[in-house]
Amino acid sequence: MPGQTREFDDSATLALVRLARDYRAPSPSDAVFPAYRASAEGHVYFFLDRDDGGEPIPMRVDQVVVDLYQDSEGRRRQDIRGLRKKQLLPIREFRYYIDRLTAVQNGFGNLIEIGEGLDVSDVPHPLGSDGESHYHYRIVDSVTIRPQGFPEPIRVHEVEVRPRREDRPAFVGSVFLDATTGALVNMWFSFTPASYVDPRVDRVTVRLDHQRWEGDLWLPYRQVVEVRREMPQFDLPVGSVIRATLRVTDYEFDPDLPAWRFRGPRVTAVPYGAADSTVFEAGLMDRMAEEGLSPVSLERLEDEARHVARQHLASGLPRVRFYTDRFSSLLRANRAEGVRLGLGASYSPRPALKLDGRAGLATGSRTPGATVRGRWTSPGGSSTTTLELYAAQLRDTGPRPGASNALNTLSTLFRNLDYSDPHFATGVRVGLERPLGESASVEIGGVIEEHSGPGE
Repeated sequence: MPGQTREFDDSATLALVRLARDYRAPSPSDAVFPAYRASAEGHVYFFLDRDDGGEPIPMRVDQVVVDLYQDSEGRRRQDIRGLRKKQLLPIREFRYYIDRLTAVQNGFGNLIEIGEGLDVSDVPHPLGSDGESHYHYRIVDSVTIRPQGFPEPIRVHEVEVRPRREDRPAFVGSVFLDATTGALVNMWFSFTPASYVDPRVDRVTVRLDHQRWEGDLWLPYRQVVEVRREMPQFDLPVGSVIRATLRVTDYEFDPDLPAWRFRGPRVTAVPYGAADSTVFEAGLMDRMAEEGLSPVSLERLEDEARHVARQHLASGLPRVRFYTDRFSSLLRANRAEGVRLGLGASYSPRPALKLDGRAGLATGSRTPGATVRGRWTSPGGSSTTTLELYAAQLRDTGPRPGASNALNTLSTLFRNLDYSDPHFATGVRVGLERPLGESASVEIGGVIEEHSGPGE
């Protein structure tokens, strides 16, 4: 009901969910399945997905043609009769899970699996036999559609599905149901993090669209399954994505389907490149633009890699490391502090953010001092913002130091001669730096601080 918010699990919603459950799994005495033969064609895209909003980088594209069969007893079979691929950039050879290349004929079973159960496993179907024990339901929208060739409009309800426990494998999304029959029209969904089997999986999204055919039949029309992975050990600004698309057409109802067709494996496939090109209606690269993908050259890829490395400092180094800006921050000696010992550490929670800190204690004055600094680089590296807080920071009063800190330390320790005129500063500094080309930059900032002399 547009403009009306329902409560979860109200009587009307649960009645519709139970109607849909019965429609999916009728009793054996009432079960009559539509017998059909259909053809499907689709593409599988493997590409790199950047977190900074940059264009995706296609690595490989595959194309598949598959024949679908179902008999009146509900037996199903799929025969992949065309497979071809093209590597757009040099990558290691790999094999796709079979469900990347085939259609979901029954809106999934009682348990949903993706990637042959290696991406997602054991997720209860919201319209399965025990769906109500795992999910809450709410009708959030309704729409009237008028399929071509059917005299009467059809009312479709969108039912939001929310898991009762988010720490369990579960469906998160919506099912779209025929208000009269409970037939499944569409499913758009993802999963709870507990659903993912492969630790590299960042997210999996699924869209199944059905189309109405003879009578009240809603059968597969289009599906998109997208799996995004990252390396769990590293926080890198890029992930790999597999997007499998498939469109089912050319339904033929009540064909002659001999029993032998359903013997053996439920899916068969020809080798890559074995089929003649005439089995494919679309070109291998024809639909890349529709998917927001365009081939890239090796030169562009190298430029992108250099850009990412320069802007994000993406590397395999640990996030937390010991840090010092100079040796004298670890050990120095002068007449104001005596001998001062220090230590520092840095932390990079994100590629664009770096935090570092240093602290030390002067043995002569017993005065502690510390500096904490944060640096944030904007997306694209257009600017760098720095915030620095410091207490008892050593300064030299003269226009230029009489000697470097290292030389002054040696002179103070071994000759009792200090070339500095020291004092201390405590305050805060903020700066904004913007690059001007490759070798120049401009910086603006402000400082608030107070000064004190030795012994104050």
